[in-house]
Amino acid sequence: MDHVKKTALAIMLATLACVVCAAEDYDAFDVLARARSNWQGETFHGFVTLEVVQGGEPRLYRFEVWSQGDDLGLVRFLAPEADAGSGYLMAGDEVWYYAPAIGKAVPLPSIAVADSLFGSGPALEDLLHGTLSDQYDATMARDGTDYLLTLTPKPDAPVVYGSLVVRVREDFAILLVEYYDQRGGLLRTATFSEYVALPGRVIPTLIVIEEKNGDRSVERLENVEFGVAIDPSVFTVANLEAAQ
Repeated sequence: MDHVKKTALAIMLATLACVVCAAEDYDAFDVLARARSNWQGETFHGFVTLEVVQGGEPRLYRFEVWSQGDDLGLVRFLAPEADAGSGYLMAGDEVWYYAPAIGKAVPLPSIAVADSLFGSGPALEDLLHGTLSDQYDATMARDGTDYLLTLTPKPDAPVVYGSLVVRVREDFAILLVEYYDQRGGLLRTATFSEYVALPGRVIPTLIVIEEKNGDRSVERLENVEFGVAIDPSVFTVANLEAAQ
């Protein structure tokens, strides 16, 4: 009996050792890919409530968001009333903005996906869950059970930051993103919290962005869905212009 117990214990310890070794074998690109997959998914649909505080003055927005991979995304304004029906479309390298008052979609430079929509707060790529794009090279360190990724732009990558530092939990959920300029100065910090477990992933539903100048935004995700079927017509200029 003692022999059986010792054998079982040895097998259990060996299994645990293999699990630990497997976890330690992740390199920076493995962790980045898993964090991206966890945060972005193949498709995403949900609603976002966003409070932006600039110069002490708060403004409240609400959006509906659809995305598919890195290349397709639509953000539709639901509130305030003055902005309802406006929206942004990303389709490959093309970016479009539409407002009912304009009457037709207007093209924007592709770099617009990385600019804050309101001068501070999230960019279009953040709302579309494309923050951890494949436009960066990655290095990694460990801090306890967390992964610390340093992302630097690939040559000629259409990004506005000099580097990103991303703290990722052991389950590949994002904890923190720090955005740095080309000289290494900290521009903004995004803190992620209020995690929920969904099939195949754990995601934060609260993101607080603190800007270097003191501006602040609070983003809440609601009714989020991953892996849902999205009709290809959603990601078209005609659909962008269809909202009234």
